[in-house]
Amino acid sequence: MIPSVPFRADFCKLEALANDFVLIDARDAKLELEPARVAALADRRTGIGFDQMLVLGPGTDGAAAAIEIFNADGSRAEQCGNGMRAIAAWLDRAGQLAPGTRVQTPAGDVSLARAEEDGGFSADLPGPEPLNPSALGLAPPSLPANARTWHMVSLGNPHLIVCWRGEVSAAALAESVAAVERSPAWRQQVNIGVLHVETENAVSLRVHERGAGPTRACGSAACAAAWLTRREHPGPAPVAVRQPGGTLVVDLESRPGRALTAGPATVVFEGRLA
Repeated sequence: MIPSVPFRADFCKLEALANDFVLIDARDAKLELEPARVAALADRRTGIGFDQMLVLGPGTDGAAAAIEIFNADGSRAEQCGNGMRAIAAWLDRAGQLAPGTRVQTPAGDVSLARAEEDGGFSADLPGPEPLNPSALGLAPPSLPANARTWHMVSLGNPHLIVCWRGEVSAAALAESVAAVERSPAWRQQVNIGVLHVETENAVSLRVHERGAGPTRACGSAACAAAWLTRREHPGPAPVAVRQPGGTLVVDLESRPGRALTAGPATVVFEGRLA
């Protein structure tokens, strides 16, 4: 039996496209996690500061770990695309990233590897699927006048992608979030992304993450954006998804039903929770 210990543990701070994380390896000790404690640690003035917390528990069926994902407000998330590459960076530094390394998430298994061509890391995620808002008990959302259309997409976690006319700015994201959340039923229900298709192989995206707010990048939203782009512009090439924190390359063609993402991820520092 894995011993239960108080919330004191070594941690690692990581970032992937400036989407930042705290990782705790709890494969040998079960942590007593409370949402309020997670939210306190996420505070950027009085805590460590992060968009998501990634807790590694013991894996099954040959998986390196089973991942619990917590948002900055202490709520749970089903998937975290950038977080998976951050885990790959951490495993690589620890000498534990071997060929075929796989981790388990609430949304399904994810394979991790080095992306040798650019020195980054790759994560092979369960692929995007269309999502009907009625499945979440939601009516169609309200949208700003500059929105061209909208789509709901699932990668295990729900995304509302707003297709925007023209440049995707911070103001465009704020306007879209305000319009959608004008209906109380939509508040904190989905990740909201604003997408502009620049070419058939390149898009720009900004994301307001459920439970975290505006972030510099979101890996699962990038997969949703790439999938929508390929529905509008079919083609075999990967889609480069440009976000404020950098560019994530999403390949939807190599493995049907999967989304292969490639981009940077970095270990920032290590510490200990008191």
